[in-house]
Amino acid sequence: MPKSILSKAAIAARHLRALARSDASAAPQGRYDRLIDAANRLPRPVLVYGTVALMFLALIRPDLFDRGMASLDRMPDELWWLVGAILAGHFGAREAHHLRHRTPPADESRGEKPGPDNPA
Repeated sequence: MPKSILSKAAIAARHLRALARSDASAAPQGRYDRLIDAANRLPRPVLVYGTVALMFLALIRPDLFDRGMASLDRMPDELWWLVGAILAGHFGAREAHHLRHRTPPADESRGEKPGPDNPA
């Protein structure tokens, strides 16, 4: 086997061991924690399914879709700004959380350069 494949396998094994250690040290979650975690996972799927539902509503019941869009058109601009701020705050905070808690890249200090099989 080429050396690069072995070193990648060793890096992957170290990463899996680190993940196993971090999972083992995590405290068991109670019902409330699991409920909050589940609620935090809802916004993105709800937005996606809602958008798809609006597309199908426009195809199946155009009159109902027109009434709904007319209602949204009557919504004041300030309320649109508020909705945008809430969504940006939610997804921005989520992205910041993931940036703060990401794992460092594996062994960049060894000076491995990407080969032809690794375009990164």
